[in-house]
Amino acid sequence: MATSTGETTSLTQKEVNVAAELLIELSQYQPRYQRQSPEEEDTDDEEDIDDEDDTDDEVASTPLLQVSQGHLKKSRKREEKSDKNQPKRIKKQNIMNININDFSEETRRSIEVWYKAELDPQDIFGDNEVTRQFSKPIKKQLMSSDVDKVQSRLMLSKEQVKEKMLPFLEESENPVKGVDVSVYGPGGKVQQMKFKFWNGDKTPVLTTGWKEFVAKCGLLMTSDFVTVWMFRHIKTRQICFAIHRVRFPLKN
Repeated sequence: MATSTGETTSLTQKEVNVAAELLIELSQYQPRYQRQSPEEEDTDDEEDIDDEDDTDDEVASTPLLQVSQGHLKKSRKREEKSDKNQPKRIKKQNIMNININDFSEETRRSIEVWYKAELDPQDIFGDNEVTRQFSKPIKKQLMSSDVDKVQSRLMLSKEQVKEKMLPFLEESENPVKGVDVSVYGPGGKVQQMKFKFWNGDKTPVLTTGWKEFVAKCGLLMTSDFVTVWMFRHIKTRQICFAIHRVRFPLKN
């Protein structure tokens, strides 16, 4: 190796071996990008970018698609399993369910016709004009809780009440606290009740007098279906309800 005086000295065997190992390592090292002429560099860069993009798209999209399809199949299986565990019921416009075991096929068709029909609430009052505007109707099948003497309330759909009935109320009429109402039923029967939201604003009901209304009108669970309207009385300016009842025969 060279010295500061310009004289040379011979390398030891150990230094020769180290130098040889370094040369071998350097010969195996290949940089990813080697310096090229400007023309070659531009061309190769474009080709490398295109190839890498195509490869990345294939590698990335294929497993994602497979995973997505796998999740979709699992989701469908869960939905099918869930549907099988549900009781057989007919859903009407995502609002009312009826148990198909309670009615014959012919009766179920009649119920469907009734549900789609547009009834005129003025028919309940005959020639007596009580209002110039009724709310849109809410239709439901009476369940055991609706005619239970202990519970004494008619439960209504929260979504439908908010959409169809609450716009009729004035600011001073707070259903959370309760609003006194007159309820007109079949045969001209009238019952004083309270329209109220239970559990804060979660459950709209007609209560305080509903039990007596059930007895007066002879309402029955399962076979009786009701149509309910809200209106403001043209003379008293009081909030009122009109209820129409229809009865369908049960299957044996």
